[in-house]
Amino acid sequence: MSDFLRRFAQQFATLDKDNLQHLDQLYSHDVHFTDPLHEVQGLVQLRSYFTELYSNVSDLRFDFHGFDQIREGEGYLRWVMSYRHPRLA
Repeated sequence: MSDFLRRFAQQFATLDKDNLQHLDQLYSHDVHFTDPLHEVQGLVQLRSYFTELYSNVSDLRFDFHGFDQIREGEGYLRWVMSYRHPRLA
């Protein structure tokens, strides 16, 4: 994995409901974020998505298993997300 994506994955994995302001350090204002359930455009929408995501779970973890760096400072990661939700306990 490239150093850029390794650092990104490490910082991404530390996100939680109390430090989502760090999204500004990980993404540009014009981010295009896609996961299996959502597609969001822009940092404002991404922050809203993560705020809702983290507010509804009691535990959330990302296990990274793939990466592709498209060009310097740009790429994508593949992960498995594990979580606990109070209604699914």
